[in-house]
Order: sequence, then structure tokens, then C-alpha cells
Amino acid sequence: MRIELAKILLQKPDILLLDEPTNHLDIESIQWLEETMETFGGSVMLISHDRQFLDNVTTRTIEISNQKIYDYKTNYSRYLVLRQERKEQQENAAKNQQKVIDQTEALIDKYRAKASKAAFAQSLIKKLDRMDIVEVDESDTAAMAFRFPPPALSGKIVVTVEKCRKSLWKQAYFQRCQFYSGERRKDRLGWAKR
Repeated sequence: MRIELAKILLQKPDILLLDEPTNHLDIESIQWLEETMETFGGSVMLISHDRQFLDNVTTRTIEISNQKIYDYKTNYSRYLVLRQERKEQQENAAKNQQKVIDQTEALIDKYRAKASKAAFAQSLIKKLDRMDIVEVDESDTAAMAFRFPPPALSGKIVVTVEKCRKSLWKQAYFQRCQFYSGERRKDRLGWAKR
């Protein structure tokens, strides 16, 4: 993997698209990649689950969540702090807005029936209709769950080979062999020769 990365970097590309670049690298190779990324002159788009690598390499983190894009000009750890702050601000703004909506609806209910205040109640209704509702970003907590049924138990005899001949120097491997899977003779087995 390190050699392939080195080949690509020697070509001096303008942009690198890296998906989990640290997956098959040892510690020394990851350190080499981090140092190389610091001096790389182009742009790098990186996807990784290695948080330390992300912190050491990135200067910008883009979050795509619930059909919205958020751009943070910082490394991954700082992004997590800023994202939490943004969510708290949204929650506070939504609570404050809900208080205003509740108070306005109470005034509408109070003045709607009075003829002298009906115009005021209508203006409050229009005000509510024009209000942009503050949305709180939902945390994406979706998780994949797999459930595999237990495999069927094989018989005591997994494979039976009968009437088989194997040669070595004249290269006739496994001539006229009869393979049987388990104790059922109707099973079919595939055999591949390399």
C-alpha cells in the first residue's frame, strides 16, 4: 500500500481522493503518510475512521447530515466540539421560538372573538405564518443490524473422495475422482485447478 501511495504522490497530482488510507498500513507507514500529507501541495479529500490520523492531517472537516452540509475549517476533534455547540444553540433557539409561538397563539385565542381586536388577531396569525421555524439537526443514530441464522450442521463425513488418481511429475492431478459431499450423493461439488 505504501508503495502505491508513493507512486501516486510522485506523479504530483492536484487532488488526492483517499478512502481509508491507513487501513493496511503499519505505524511507521501511517507516520510517513502524515508527514507526506503535511508537505503535499494539492488538495486532499479524505475519508477515515482513524481519528488521530484525521486530527494530524486535516484542516477542514465537512459534515453531511440529514441532507445538509456543514463546513468546519478545523480538524476533526475541534469539529466535534463545534458541532455540539451548534446543536445546543439550535436547541436553545428552538425553545425560545416555541415560547414566542405559544405566547402569540395565546394572544390570538384571547382576541379572536372580540370584534375590536379581530384585526390585531389576524395580524398575529400572519406573523406566525411568515415565521421561519428553527430546526434542530437530528442526530443520525441509524445503525445497521444483521442477524444470520445458524448454519446447518454438516454430517460426520464432510467430503468423500473415491477412485482418485494423482500424479506429480507428469502433471495429471486428480484424474477420474468421484467427490461426495457428506453422506448425500446427490450434492454437487465444484473443483478448481490452478
